[in-house]
Amino acid sequence: MKNLGIVGDYPSWTYISDIIDEMQSVSKRYAIKHPELASQLTPLEPILIEKFSELDIDFSFCFRCLDRNSGWVSKARLWKNDDQNSFNAKNNIAESSRTLGFDIVVYEEDFLQIKKDKDAQKKIIGFELLRFLKLTLPKYIKKIPMTKEEMQNILDTIENWLIKHNWL
Repeated sequence: MKNLGIVGDYPSWTYISDIIDEMQSVSKRYAIKHPELASQLTPLEPILIEKFSELDIDFSFCFRCLDRNSGWVSKARLWKNDDQNSFNAKNNIAESSRTLGFDIVVYEEDFLQIKKDKDAQKKIIGFELLRFLKLTLPKYIKKIPMTKEEMQNILDTIENWLIKHNWL
């Protein structure tokens, strides 16, 4: 694993932007401006990259907060990273040969009740992320390829990180 991509699609009144920022590596600019805060953060991205560097797969998470009637549900997709015109290719950013993308969907109706409660929103996102990963990742075990032990280790690593950072 060389990359963990994290993006979102959500209403501005949610805290999802702040929540998913916890997963990403701290930028050099942020670390220079806020060294005391940066030193306290332990994002998920470098943990996964270091621990699973031998796996030829990158993960990409897209967190969406949508209307329940939109028809969207959480889903996964595997694609090859062979586009020479991609941002990573043009900027010489290392990436694995494939990316497994997870589209994690939570619903606005569930967030309206907790509109001003960042911790409650974080728990909804964390629960859906872990639930969907446990359901989906085993389906890709042969396509990645990885052993059942490696898959369980990935799930355990993510679950432990989610618990440590109060997402569960």
